[in-house]
Amino acid sequence: MIRLVLATFRSRWPLFLGALLSLTVGVGLINAAVDLAVSSATPDTSRLSPYEAAQVSDTYSGMLTVAMMIAILAGFLTIFIVATTFSFTVAQRRRELAQLRLIGASRRQIRLMLVGEAIVLGTAGALLGRLLTPALVATQVWLFHRVGFAPPDFTVRHPAWAFAIAGPGGFAVALLGVHAASRSAARIPPMEALRDSARANRVMTTGRWLWGLLFLAGTVAEIVVAPYAGLVAALGLALGIAITGAVALAALSPVLVPLVGTLLGSVSKRSVIGSLAQASLRDGVRRTASAAAPLIALVALVWTLTGTLGSVTAATAIQQSQTIAGDMVVQTTGRDAAAVARLRGVAVASPEVTLPVTATVRRAGDRAEDPADAAETVVGIVAIDPAAYSQLHHRPPVAGRLASLDDPAGPPLAAVTEHPVDGVRYDGGATVTIATGRGPGEAVAMRAGAVLPELLSTTADLLVSLDRLPTPLAELVPDAPAAVVVRLAPGTTRADLAREARATHLTATVTTVRAWVEEQTRAGQQTNDKVLVVLLGLAGLYTAMSVVNAIVIAGASRRREHAVARLTGLTRGQVMAAVMVESVAVTLIGVLLGAVVTAGGLTGIAVTARAVVGQSALALPWATAAWTTLCALVIAPATAALTSYVAMRRVPIHLAAARE
Repeated sequence: MIRLVLATFRSRWPLFLGALLSLTVGVGLINAAVDLAVSSATPDTSRLSPYEAAQVSDTYSGMLTVAMMIAILAGFLTIFIVATTFSFTVAQRRRELAQLRLIGASRRQIRLMLVGEAIVLGTAGALLGRLLTPALVATQVWLFHRVGFAPPDFTVRHPAWAFAIAGPGGFAVALLGVHAASRSAARIPPMEALRDSARANRVMTTGRWLWGLLFLAGTVAEIVVAPYAGLVAALGLALGIAITGAVALAALSPVLVPLVGTLLGSVSKRSVIGSLAQASLRDGVRRTASAAAPLIALVALVWTLTGTLGSVTAATAIQQSQTIAGDMVVQTTGRDAAAVARLRGVAVASPEVTLPVTATVRRAGDRAEDPADAAETVVGIVAIDPAAYSQLHHRPPVAGRLASLDDPAGPPLAAVTEHPVDGVRYDGGATVTIATGRGPGEAVAMRAGAVLPELLSTTADLLVSLDRLPTPLAELVPDAPAAVVVRLAPGTTRADLAREARATHLTATVTTVRAWVEEQTRAGQQTNDKVLVVLLGLAGLYTAMSVVNAIVIAGASRRREHAVARLTGLTRGQVMAAVMVESVAVTLIGVLLGAVVTAGGLTGIAVTARAVVGQSALALPWATAAWTTLCALVIAPATAALTSYVAMRRVPIHLAAARE
């Protein structure tokens, strides 16, 4: 059996090389993602002030979230791509397996041989993936630094147990990928496989139908649940929709291939090249589905994540515009914030000074020693004029009153923001502890006087009164950044306000509320773009590599088919042109099905955004879609044509007479 496995490797090395490459990169990506997640989990903040420590923790927390998402994506792509590749590799060899059956091999022996091949490939892929991990980690860290996510002193740890997850995981994926395909191949009677009968060529088996419909039902359920989960939770559901939807439509894609083939035939029925491409699509459904599968996953993931993040940013901008009732925003410092209200033409001014401190908020009755009662940490609190804030912000408290923050008869109070999506709700008994930053253990204690509704923007989670600030906090106001929302008196323009600010020697920038919100939106979109670069950089390249890999595997097994076409009178150029037309059709199938998955994910986001902000905030990823489609339409046909050119280098009669 071992000699047979090794002989198969020698004779079928192009098929096994593609499977080995997919497994190697997949194991390396998972290992690298786990290394990054571990390295981002526990930053050393022992020598930092509370505010600096909180900022570093926030940075590392963001890196940890992205690293975990990378691990999820890498795991999904590895399972999806490796299973698809191994299944296609086995299907390409059904005539060879049938010949082994005819000379006396049993079904059990065929399956043992295929499992033996998977064990060899799984072991080699796991070991090579481990060797590839340092290069992938270095590339990922470079991306983190490039977009400004990682601090300069970020170091990566390589725990041994990370490979204990990635290595056996990749090995198991290889075995599972071969298991189902080997059972299917062993069931087909050998004579039917040799004759290429309908049963032997059947792609949509009962198991594939059940698998596809099961994931399709799960995708529909996620779309239905998304509007009730809240916009933040809908982000995670969008990723889930992209994953389950890609699996479902990849499994069901062979159903659509004949439809596309018929359409292609109606468009180019008088063309020899078009007719040949149509016949290849019709008769090569398994090949088309295997080549389209990674493209479906790529389009679904990239488009859905891009559209989802863009939609959340758009919803945040809409909510900010709805919340602010002013005309202008004056950006200055705490030292000059109070002077804005005294400028001519200013009817109402609401100063909002962001203090560089951290605070912990604990619900009434929570115990510090109980992990279930963990306190919420807020980085940067906002000092306001409660009366002016109430006039220029549509944000009525869900409990308490903002005016209580200015009550001189009682102790200093704060307004806290609840986060019902995360299960965080407060009442008037909540306590707030603000670290002053002066030294270890020095803090200011307050009680919650008001509870505010959650906003998509987290810049105003904790509000305190400027006039009731304790001394340690009041000393921070002059140098802290401030944004003053202004309502102008009738007849006053932005130019008038800017001129007044210059005349009084204020260091300030005057913009309209709309321009200020747009500036915040651009900053948010830039952050989204950075997240996507880090999240989809290596994963996107892996998927693109898998598209090329599937095309090469399929093309390498079509030598006889191309030789027969040439013997019928077609030139090499015509055969290559037909292959390119077929590849364009396969690419369009993958893009179309990936777009269907994207539509499902963005539908859930759009409905959720409408429920949260009252209007549509759907951001369609047109630019990303155009670039993805263009690259696919260039890479896939070029790869198919090159593979066919290499396959047709020998004399056609020799290829036509050769075995597969």
